[in-house]
Amino acid sequence: MMNYRLAALFFLLLITGGQLHAQKPFTEGVIIYKVKLETPEHKEYRGTYAYTFKGTLVRKDLKLSNGYEDIVLYDCSNNSIYSLQNKGSKKYAIQLSMDDFLRDQQKFSGFTMKNETDERKKIAGYDVTKGDVNYTDGTFSSIRFTKEWCPSQIVTFERFPNAKFFPLYFSYTDEKGMTMTFEASKIEAQPVENAVFRIPADYKIISYNEYKEMSN
Repeated sequence: MMNYRLAALFFLLLITGGQLHAQKPFTEGVIIYKVKLETPEHKEYRGTYAYTFKGTLVRKDLKLSNGYEDIVLYDCSNNSIYSLQNKGSKKYAIQLSMDDFLRDQQKFSGFTMKNETDERKKIAGYDVTKGDVNYTDGTFSSIRFTKEWCPSQIVTFERFPNAKFFPLYFSYTDEKGMTMTFEASKIEAQPVENAVFRIPADYKIISYNEYKEMSN
């Protein structure tokens, strides 16, 4: 009887331990990446890319050493996206299309992960697994990631929709030939104020077509 109780206790602890280390959706908190942008002309800029989350709300802040800033606000509960831009002394909240974003993201869906290996290092305090993300068009990308967290919203990482991991180090080259490299420097699951995701009062809301007309 005693052996049975000990075995049952061990089994219970094993299950509990597994639950404690199970993958969790990242629903509220901040992730900050150090970023490096290389242009086709071999110019290099560095900066930060901060992701802030609260339920269905996502905010992305990109700041580069050349003064470039880009802020995008997502509300996945009502399928809205706004890009906050400064044009001279004017400030605009440009309304974008969630449907267009998801349509563009579709080419990255259905990827598979191969060649997973654990590395003896940590990034942003998390154990690192290395793997190759293989896309349906035959291309692939080598990344470092943690399985401890996963995104709670599909819009979080454009190139990793429905990912079951959090990327810690990755890079990609876009259609214009610009290469962007990300390395996580901080991941903090913590309360976030709702005000972080609101459009500031001094920003004028305009459509994307209106913004394009002003830029011509």
